[in-house]
Amino acid sequence: MSSFQASKAAREKPVNSGGTLVRHLAEDPVFEGIGYATASRLWETFGERLYAVLGNGDVERLTTVLSRERAEMLAQAWKAKLAEGDVVVWLDEHRFDARLAKKIVRLWGEHAAAKLRETPYVMMALAGWNVVDAAGRQLGVDEHAPQRLVAAVEAALYGRLERHHTWTHHRDLVAEVRRLLKCTTTVVEQAIDLAVQGKAAIAVGDGFQAAGAHMMERYVADRIRTMLGEPVMGDLIAREVSTAELESWLETTDLGIALDAEQREAVRIAVQQRCGIIRGGAGVGKTTVLRAIARACTAFGRTVHMMALAGRAAVRIREATGWPATTIAAFLKAVEAQTVSLGPESVVVVDEASMLDLPTAYRVLRHLPDGCRLLLVGDPGQLPPIGFGLVLHALIDRREIPAVELTKVYRQTEATGIPAVAQAVRSGRLPSLPGIAGQARQGVAHLQIEKAATEDIVDIVADLGGFTEDLRILCAVKAGPVGMEALNRRFHDIFAVGKPRHPTKHFAEGEPVMFLRNDYRLDLRNGSLGRVVSIDGAILRVDFDGFTHELGGRALDDLTLAYAITVHKAQGSSFRRVVIPVQATRLLDRSLVYTAITRATDLAVLVGDPEVLRNSLERSAHADRRETALCRMFDA
Repeated sequence: MSSFQASKAAREKPVNSGGTLVRHLAEDPVFEGIGYATASRLWETFGERLYAVLGNGDVERLTTVLSRERAEMLAQAWKAKLAEGDVVVWLDEHRFDARLAKKIVRLWGEHAAAKLRETPYVMMALAGWNVVDAAGRQLGVDEHAPQRLVAAVEAALYGRLERHHTWTHHRDLVAEVRRLLKCTTTVVEQAIDLAVQGKAAIAVGDGFQAAGAHMMERYVADRIRTMLGEPVMGDLIAREVSTAELESWLETTDLGIALDAEQREAVRIAVQQRCGIIRGGAGVGKTTVLRAIARACTAFGRTVHMMALAGRAAVRIREATGWPATTIAAFLKAVEAQTVSLGPESVVVVDEASMLDLPTAYRVLRHLPDGCRLLLVGDPGQLPPIGFGLVLHALIDRREIPAVELTKVYRQTEATGIPAVAQAVRSGRLPSLPGIAGQARQGVAHLQIEKAATEDIVDIVADLGGFTEDLRILCAVKAGPVGMEALNRRFHDIFAVGKPRHPTKHFAEGEPVMFLRNDYRLDLRNGSLGRVVSIDGAILRVDFDGFTHELGGRALDDLTLAYAITVHKAQGSSFRRVVIPVQATRLLDRSLVYTAITRATDLAVLVGDPEVLRNSLERSAHADRRETALCRMFDA
């Protein structure tokens, strides 16, 4: 306590500009009525004396800026949170970034100063290496202190996670830690040894993992192995279905279409196995199979729960199969709220499973009770998950997991040619493609332009009859001359002329929009596509899948124009026609082009430099470059 008092005594001469205090006053709800403008005025008026004014509860001086009522409320609130206020002062004096300080106060409250004096590198969970190391060195931590060495290893592994890798080879870890510490290899090896001893890093084969990633991959592998090995034990497991029973049902049930051998095997896996995988590319009848699986499982007493990561994908499943489907997030929320009951008769079907990252797979498996079945359905040729790790891409190589690949094309028939082009792209080849002028408005066309510009995309859309709901522009990235943001601005400028507009936001009546957050109160999902149907003052009325929502205030911050969307956001969706701008970016690879093309049911138009496109297809898919340890876990 005495050392903390010394810190308080020093606060009469804070070192920085009070940014941490301003943010604290403006954002902590206990200081009701004090926003950024008011907090800034207080600092401008009192400067470094503001700490003493607040600490002394000097209402009279506060009334030079605030009303008496608000001054009294502020003084009382500061007194009630005096310990946290002292921490804010301490953070200000030690030049902590205001955003980081907010996280620190939220996490450790009045104990933050003592916590950081003792082990400042615990902040690795809150900020990057440069920020944390600067704070640690300022607080007097020796450059060779064990906590600093271990933190550098953690920072290196966290950095790899941000690049989606869950496992790092020893040589790569040594190089990265050496870069952070700027020290000898001997010191780096010492740092790695200390991290392993403290379980901050886990050795796996000839590499290492961050503790959290290791725990999740270990759990996913162990849980799947357990599911595959679960014995039939009376009430624990739902009644087993024999192959003869299933074949008889398939022969005598009208499914609306004759299933081929691959599709029948997919149904068998869903009904008879505890865990399985169905994989297949564009147009191979995955939707038909899902419909058959739902009916078969129901016929044999199973309860099917269909879901996908993205809201748009869940809507597509529901529309295509006629079966209820939801997002994974909504499903997990329902399980936690006990509005969905899972048991041995439950079959959880995850469609578009190529989008499933490690943390999401971990959460799904943690929510499944013993005996519950899991079926992953997806196309490993599509984009890998946005989050770290690989699940579907890794598991398809495990022979112990029952799996079937659907290869026969049903959707997007021979007439469109989309599946054939998609397969070539997936293999890294660019087939000869017609220009749009000679195209029969089906298949895949390529408008060859050395440097595609916004107006080229505008012209293509006009040539296709203008922007309609069945057309979408799919971009590799948000920025750039033909990125999502530039195209949305340009189409807004064209389309919004003469239309009723929102007074402060860039939305006009009739424009396509996308919601960017899961909002269960509104029943909207991240990726929900809609159209502005009317504007009433500051309120937008938006139609999402036939339901009109009134959006205003902060909800509009989660809304964006959707003439153009990223390919990542389009995953799980389909459109009759898509236009795909091609621009050089590290994200442009064969999996992105493949995913974009296969969003079209009738026509996909590539617009851009053929050399850039060809080079992107020659690069291996991003999924192939991710380093993970999930497969290793099955062999351990």
